[in-house]
Amino acid sequence: MSFLSIDQSTSSTTVFIFDQNLNISKKVSKKHQQIYTQEGYIEHDANEIYNNLLGLIKEIKPSLSSSPDFISITNQRETFVIFDKETGKPLCNAIVWQCRRGQEICDTLAKKSNLTEIIINKTGLKLDTYFPASKLKWLCDKKPSIKEKLENGLALFGTIDTYLLYRLTKGDQYLTDSTNASRTLLYDTKNQHWDEALKEIFGLSKIILPEVRESSSNFGSTTFEDIFDKDINIFGVIGDSQASMVANQCFKKGDTKITLGTGACTLTNIGSDLISSKSALTALSFVYKGEPQYSFECLTAFAGATISWIENNLNLINDPKDSERISLELEDNGGVYVIPAFAGLSAPYWLPSAKAMFYGITAATNFKHIVRASLESVAYQIVAYLEYIQKNEKIDIPKIIIDGGMTNNRFLMQLISNLSQKEISIPLFPDMSSYGSLLMGLIGSGKCKNFDELEQYRVESRSFFPTKDERSMSDFTTWKEIIDKHFVNIS
Repeated sequence: MSFLSIDQSTSSTTVFIFDQNLNISKKVSKKHQQIYTQEGYIEHDANEIYNNLLGLIKEIKPSLSSSPDFISITNQRETFVIFDKETGKPLCNAIVWQCRRGQEICDTLAKKSNLTEIIINKTGLKLDTYFPASKLKWLCDKKPSIKEKLENGLALFGTIDTYLLYRLTKGDQYLTDSTNASRTLLYDTKNQHWDEALKEIFGLSKIILPEVRESSSNFGSTTFEDIFDKDINIFGVIGDSQASMVANQCFKKGDTKITLGTGACTLTNIGSDLISSKSALTALSFVYKGEPQYSFECLTAFAGATISWIENNLNLINDPKDSERISLELEDNGGVYVIPAFAGLSAPYWLPSAKAMFYGITAATNFKHIVRASLESVAYQIVAYLEYIQKNEKIDIPKIIIDGGMTNNRFLMQLISNLSQKEISIPLFPDMSSYGSLLMGLIGSGKCKNFDELEQYRVESRSFFPTKDERSMSDFTTWKEIIDKHFVNIS
């Protein structure tokens, strides 16, 4: 018995073979091109992504002794594709979640009475071009031919999961799961349906949208264009951040998961009621047997990206690992602080137009202080948000689980633990999103009857425990005071 899990992320596509004990027996991956247009927009070639997937399946198939029991899929959220109904092939490049081309549309809508409130109450999200709706309207406004095909049903809209499912099933299944649907600003996450009022807000009333199913559902079957000689069922389709939450089994109120990669995504379980927050998003974690589960969510654009910036733009380090070594060499940051607002500041500040800043540089400052201050800023952003959730939303957070590439940085993990005064648990398994979609597939296929039975598949972890660190707490307080004084006072 074996399982195939597909992780289609922002930078690459990875295919895993899991054995009957849910251990990885094979893993293959391929990056796809990041397309930056002249206007600064960010796109992906969706056809390249699909062909990469087929190539990876061909590469990994010889490692299978028999056809896998089922396939699961996790995907980059918010990125969307417009594709031909007949062929399934994209009619233009996919528009990536990072792209800000819908900002002017959002700014215009924000001026209209009650629209922002309507969007928050129905979706739990904010009116922001991070989500597809404004960018889909932008595309329809700029390309009337695509708009006409969408409205006539000759072209279809879909997030990456929908696009892959459509092509893999040869057009038989036009589907998405509830987590991906919930990221579009067109889906009522409280009542669980596409919302006509939301479609009207963005001028998208005539556009057809995919059928929404629970993440553990059956999403059809595929041969991967005859790479396999029989159809394989697809069970378990879920957006990558929610998949990580399932993998980390954050099923109790207060359970908090942080994925630290290029950016950071923090999800805190808040139960089965959609609760709106002034300074946090409310995400649909998943739906099971008609019962939704929600989380408060903080999206931080620059986490690992801050370290990449000091490596690639400032040439202060040769490798991201150097940030840990240099930080450990110093007693403190030398009074230097970084406000990493390279793409604005997210929760709890919500300052999309803010610009990054170095503060406290003197004649005694050297590059090591800047490196350490940059790494500290990653922790500061996260802990500032956690403080807000605990103080303002009255959510008790017993423990924090962190996964993603930056968990290898011991300095950073210990700093987050010290500042939050929480135990930090680090899963020993690195690919938690693919693991989460697999767990959803186990439930959907009937191999696990419910979420309680997933306990046997909990991933082992290592922990960082908080210590008293008065200097770091003082530095963190100073960092918050700098934001209050020079950006906005949120207290």
